[in-house]
Amino acid sequence: MKTNQISYVLTLLVAVFLVTFLSGCDNDLSVLNEDPNNISTASLKTAVGQQALVIGIQSVVGDWYAGDRSRLLSIWTRQMCAPSGLGRPQPTSWNNYLMDRGQDSPNSYIWQMAYDVVKLSNDVINNAGSAGLSGPQVNLYVGMAKFYKALALGELAALYGSIPVETDATEPPFVSQTAAYTRVQTLLDEALASFNAGTAADAKDLNFSGDQASWVAACHSLKARYLLHTLDYAGALTQAQQGITAAAGTVNAYWSTNVLEYSPWGHWVNTETGNPIRANKYLIDKLTSEAGDTRLNTFFTPGGSATTIVGFDIYGDLGGAGDELVADNAAGLNKYGPVDAPFPLMSYEETVLIRAEAQARTAGAAAAVPDIDIIRTGAGLAGVSGAATTDAAACITEILKQKYMQLLLEGQAYHDMRRVHKTDGTPLYRTGIPLRWLYPDVEQKVNPNTPVDDASTVNELW
Repeated sequence: MKTNQISYVLTLLVAVFLVTFLSGCDNDLSVLNEDPNNISTASLKTAVGQQALVIGIQSVVGDWYAGDRSRLLSIWTRQMCAPSGLGRPQPTSWNNYLMDRGQDSPNSYIWQMAYDVVKLSNDVINNAGSAGLSGPQVNLYVGMAKFYKALALGELAALYGSIPVETDATEPPFVSQTAAYTRVQTLLDEALASFNAGTAADAKDLNFSGDQASWVAACHSLKARYLLHTLDYAGALTQAQQGITAAAGTVNAYWSTNVLEYSPWGHWVNTETGNPIRANKYLIDKLTSEAGDTRLNTFFTPGGSATTIVGFDIYGDLGGAGDELVADNAAGLNKYGPVDAPFPLMSYEETVLIRAEAQARTAGAAAAVPDIDIIRTGAGLAGVSGAATTDAAACITEILKQKYMQLLLEGQAYHDMRRVHKTDGTPLYRTGIPLRWLYPDVEQKVNPNTPVDDASTVNELW
């Protein structure tokens, strides 16, 4: 795995601008005012260099997490779709579960951008202590870097299986998916140790401005997510109980209204001809399955001359007809449509839903009801009732349904699909959906340690 140098340099240049923008003119940027293709280690070890890297991590992690990763996973879990004839053949191919290994493919971008996050994070982890920063600043920056590195490796393990977890070597070894998840947990334990050692107020932290308690809770929530992935429900419950306790504790990715700083979904919605990724009728039917669900209008708006929110019956298996088949009347994306709309990386709502499922699996349905009702009442619905309050299987079905709707576009529905062979509490709805990702050509060509895979392995459950 070799560093994507162009992406890395661009990230640093954007980061330098953001450090200036966010901090006024009190920073001496001369230490980074050098050949951008050969930024020196000495420059990275300065306070300003580390500040730029911290901003850079937060910049690239959002573009990676909410970009092609989110688009493909939303289509493959039937939240969104790409109606034909809207100007972009690429997303239409995603409806058909096509996976390309090529250099310009989502497989390649997602892989390379995730390792950009790892590279930037390592440069903070390895150098913050020698940059002349205060001890609490070092704790904050290193803790953040380990949190984001854990996020990147956790998602790569979920998508690809066996991955490199350290990239110091030119041809790093791959470890098993289990070992990768173990490394993620270790990184988050180390992040917790850094945060617990004391942090400093710092505007370079775009989420919490250095607030210790917020980062500690976020680490516990992220630990809970990846323990859930590995079916450690008791461990997930323990961590979720220490996790994010309110919406203000959500870890977001951030963008701006500057042309070069649009969010991935905002850019797609506002600049792509015909807005070629639209709501799938499958999701809209879920959101309208109970009257009064406010998430329908939070997520979407009526399109064109439509007066109701409709989705496309893209596979022709939901009895769709009428307005949903007219491109102009398809639902418009509301929640993440603005170019500067924050996008959750680890949220309060996900924490609640992890806690609910872990409770249902370890203590029974009744223990999960209070958390289910947090989500349901927050969406304008009545509290859960019927079999879901007493029967664990029915309760888990309800939790997965709520999670599928609540975490729109966040990608965790895909990981749930792989984990329990369901997307939203109901059996897997179609065959042929990739349940693991193929390694990109760019990795196979430079790293002989890359496992051999082919199209026949893509539908295997891990």
